[in-house]
Amino acid sequence: MDWNKVGRWVLLAGSVVLGVLAGLVGFWIFEAKVPAAMQTTVLSAEARVYYLGAGVGLGFVIFAWSMLGVAIAGRSAASRTRRELAKK
Repeated sequence: MDWNKVGRWVLLAGSVVLGVLAGLVGFWIFEAKVPAAMQTTVLSAEARVYYLGAGVGLGFVIFAWSMLGVAIAGRSAASRTRRELAKK
């Protein structure tokens, strides 16, 4: 089993869950701040889809930034030195 791939899948799942939670928080704020007289069923449904979709998108952005950080850390001088010392 390739643990790097497993770690990437876990990171992707965690990032998307974090993004969806952020979208839900945004939707809860929307429901709390928009007066009930202004909310319709269609507006509420559209807002829920929009916020959850934006949350999923945010999750993928979090994943991309995390993978970029992993790639940069893997190419750093400290990482290179550790690999060279491990070979000896």
